[in-house]
Amino acid sequence: MKTKKWITYTIYGILITVFFLYVRFPSDSAGRYIRSIVERGNPNIFLLVDSVKLCLPPGIKLSNIEVSFRDKPDLILMANTLKLRPAITSLLSGKLSFLLYADAYEGNMRIDINFTNRFSTKGPVRITTGFNDINLGKCSCIKTAAGRHVDGRLSGSILYNGKWDGVINGAGSANITLLDGNIQLLKNMLGFDGLAFDKAEAELTLKNRTVKITGLDITGKQLSGSFAGNIFLDRDIMQSRLAIKGDLKIPALDKKVSTTLKGTVARPIPGFK
Repeated sequence: MKTKKWITYTIYGILITVFFLYVRFPSDSAGRYIRSIVERGNPNIFLLVDSVKLCLPPGIKLSNIEVSFRDKPDLILMANTLKLRPAITSLLSGKLSFLLYADAYEGNMRIDINFTNRFSTKGPVRITTGFNDINLGKCSCIKTAAGRHVDGRLSGSILYNGKWDGVINGAGSANITLLDGNIQLLKNMLGFDGLAFDKAEAELTLKNRTVKITGLDITGKQLSGSFAGNIFLDRDIMQSRLAIKGDLKIPALDKKVSTTLKGTVARPIPGFK
């Protein structure tokens, strides 16, 4: 009987503690602490969070998040909610691992972050990301970074192995699909002010500071085509050099042209023959 009482009191105490921890959780203090950690590790980043709460399964939930960059104040990333929780099974083996879920731009994503070194966030990291139905037209940061309007629904997955402080030196792969895409052209090309297509599918790999496009297929009523090539990465991603070529079909003009894309991500230079 005494054992049963102790078990009952213990369970009751745990439940009461958990209840008051969730109800009386210091949201403001937690928000300031998270901002200090992020900004201390990344001095160029400025983080705004509306509220921080505990959630189930055990973790924290951040609401109305904005991430901006001190050297590029017009470049802002936003999310409605973000949930972060530890992966308990990995912690039991002595390795830090976190699961992150985010709702942003009418879509959602999941990010698995696994650190290689025991009980440390330093050193190699493995990141697996899956995202679905992201509305690029709502991402003002895409327009700011590219200098043009980009629209469409983005889905796909990304795998990365490397270090936080040297992303372009890591290795990885990605499969990406863009539906109902529309990319604004800064000047008229072949009679078009923009590139509109029904679907674009891309397979990419990252190695030796180079993103290799093993396949990029575009289908649509306005145009279709297949492309391949490389993007030679720079620390400023928008200054990365392009070396892409392929064939473009334009039904309205009843023609097929060989296409090249050179220049940089910020200022691509197309060529036709």
